[in-house]
Amino acid sequence: MPTRNLTRTVAVALAVLIALATSSCGSSGRELRDPAPGATAPPRRPAPAGTLGSSTTLGTVFALTTDAWAPGAEIPERYTCDGTNVSPPLVISQIPPGTAELAIVVTDPDANDFVHWVVAGIPPSTTAIEEGTVPSGAVQASTSARTVGWFGPCPPPGSTHHYDFVLYALAAPSGVVEGQDPAGAIDAIERAPQAAPPAVMTGTYER
Repeated sequence: MPTRNLTRTVAVALAVLIALATSSCGSSGRELRDPAPGATAPPRRPAPAGTLGSSTTLGTVFALTTDAWAPGAEIPERYTCDGTNVSPPLVISQIPPGTAELAIVVTDPDANDFVHWVVAGIPPSTTAIEEGTVPSGAVQASTSARTVGWFGPCPPPGSTHHYDFVLYALAAPSGVVEGQDPAGAIDAIERAPQAAPPAVMTGTYER
C-alpha cells in the first residue's frame, strides 16, 4: 500500500476513535437537561423506617382508656353519686417492659385535687378492669371522703368539674396498703421508680 494512502487511513481511524471517546464521555444519559415544558421535579423519596417520628403509632403507646365515654367528654351518670356510683370499665394498653406494678389515681383538680380513687398493687399483666371491680391482688386506699374504693364524681350543682385518671407503671412495688390515707398512698406511688411516664385519661361531670 502506498505510504500516502496508509497515512490517510491511520488519520481517519484516529479521528473516528477520538469522536467516539468524546461522545462516550459527554453523553452518558445522566447529564443535566432542561425539563420539558410543564414538567416538575421528581417526588422526594419517603423517609426510611425507624427515623424520628415513625416509631410512635396508634396502639403502641402506654395508655388508659374507657369505652364508657369519649376522651375529655362527660362521664355517664351511672359512675357518679347521682347514679349507681360504680367504677367505670378501663382498658390498659402497651404496658412497658419492667413494670412490677400498676396503680391508678383519680382526682378532681377543680376541687383542690379531691381524691376519688386510689388503686395500687395492680398486676402488670392486667389489660382490662371491669366495671365496679378491682383486679385480684390489688388494694384500694381511702378517698378524700374517707371511704375505701371508688367515690364517684359529685360536684356542686351548676358547675362542671374535670376528673383526671392517672395510670402509673411502677418499676418496683409501691407498698400501698388497703385503706391507707390518700395523701400517703399517692406519695408512695409517685416516689416509686417509674417504668414509663404516667398515662392520663380525663372526663367531666356537671350536676
